[in-house]
Amino acid sequence: MARNDASQIGSDGNRISVVGRLGLMDFHRLLAAIHTATTKRGYQDITLDFEGCTAAFAGPMLSVCATVGRLRHKSIDTDLRLPLKRELANLFLNTNWAYLIDPAAFNESTFTGTAHVPAIPFSSGTEQQGSVNRMMDAILSSLPSLERPDLAAIEWSLSEITDNVLMHSESPCGGFVQLNNFRAKRQVEFAVSDAGVGIPETLRRGHPAIRSDPEALDQAIREGVTRDKQLGQGNGLFGTFQIARVGGGYLNVHSGYARLDFRKGDLRIRSEPIPCVGTLVVACMDISNPNTLGEALRFDDQRYQPTDYIETHYEATDRDVLVFRIRQETASFGSRIAGTQVRTKLSNLVRMNPGRRIVIDFTEVPVVSSSFADEVFGKLFLELGALRFMQAIDFVGIQETVQALLDRAIMQRSRETH
Repeated sequence: MARNDASQIGSDGNRISVVGRLGLMDFHRLLAAIHTATTKRGYQDITLDFEGCTAAFAGPMLSVCATVGRLRHKSIDTDLRLPLKRELANLFLNTNWAYLIDPAAFNESTFTGTAHVPAIPFSSGTEQQGSVNRMMDAILSSLPSLERPDLAAIEWSLSEITDNVLMHSESPCGGFVQLNNFRAKRQVEFAVSDAGVGIPETLRRGHPAIRSDPEALDQAIREGVTRDKQLGQGNGLFGTFQIARVGGGYLNVHSGYARLDFRKGDLRIRSEPIPCVGTLVVACMDISNPNTLGEALRFDDQRYQPTDYIETHYEATDRDVLVFRIRQETASFGSRIAGTQVRTKLSNLVRMNPGRRIVIDFTEVPVVSSSFADEVFGKLFLELGALRFMQAIDFVGIQETVQALLDRAIMQRSRETH
């Protein structure tokens, strides 16, 4: 039965229009229309008209961005018409979809919030690692009460799926990754897309007995299945599936003529009449049950503990100490909004590292506002309590005026405990 809100994909010469919602059930038809216009009809420039679009989501849009990137590699230009719905047009701009589809007409996104990270293209190991780091920083800064094993599991999954793009996809435009934090639901969702040869093609090279694209996706989420053991252990999708399954999240994989959908314990792998160029992975990790994700990360029935963002970015030579260089943590020291992000990150670091001190380095920070001082350190003092705050926090490189503001903020908050 067709959905009432399914998108309508129309073509008029080199103009392709999207009316209604563009979701995971619909984007294959858009990819097919793009393929027809550029490959069968030979247009060297196309227009993607989203004026009538009423809703769009990260996974489908990343697949569109990857397809457009592949066209650009073939010197085929794409023009974009933004949705008429203002909120949706702003979403296209903030998520970087507009820039990635039509960089001649739209600027790169300057969105700086931490709840979401705009779509990031990557085509090298340095760019891939940089995108993962940016997303882990966003999670640490926006989701309070995180547990370190859960954070490490999300980072491992995100690193593995993006690395698969570089190692296996043969995508001429690299890959694209985007992150969404659903704070109220305590969920993290990331989407990764490429315009390469796809999972079925790569797996058949190492496993010629695979007979169909759905069978290839079924094999892809099994432990140790890869096209070449010298390039990797083949555990990226397997581990991601396990994290989503055990943690109560969801996983969607589209590649070739197949799709995999897992949600609420229900796994479905089916054929798709219209192929997905390359691969799209949408994974949601639920962190509402602490330490569940870390327990899900097991290989050969042994729990795996990967190196994580905290170890690589905050741990000092003395492993009993974490170094928090506050000048590198925020671009502003004058607002409560910036302070909220810093406080959330510090609170998470304290929780994740019991018994370890966090040295907050104020070098090159000549001034902070009273509101920033209160939002970060006054409220952190109130949250932790006097004894735990003094046991966990040290300051170095701090100027007298800044120290006085911090002392005042802490003193005012300490009165609330009496």
